[in-house]
Amino acid sequence: MEDLTITQHALERFIERQKKLGQKMKDPEACIMKLLKHAEPEQIDHAHKIKRIIKHGFREAEYLVTCGWRFVVVEGSIVTIERTKKSQC
Repeated sequence: MEDLTITQHALERFIERQKKLGQKMKDPEACIMKLLKHAEPEQIDHAHKIKRIIKHGFREAEYLVTCGWRFVVVEGSIVTIERTKKSQC
């Protein structure tokens, strides 16, 4: 997981969503990398996967989840970080 890059968009979304949860952090990138160490691949249904492939410019993405966070990885980069509807912790 250390070889993944974090896009500016993903970093901004993570910080924004952490603030909504009332959580502050000194080093958001370190926090992301710590979460990624525990992330597991997420299987999504076929129809939703097709919609997401189109959304990401016809590039297939990998979805990793942990502790209520979903990391969307396209071609070695985390392109966005989302909250999941339920916690996986």
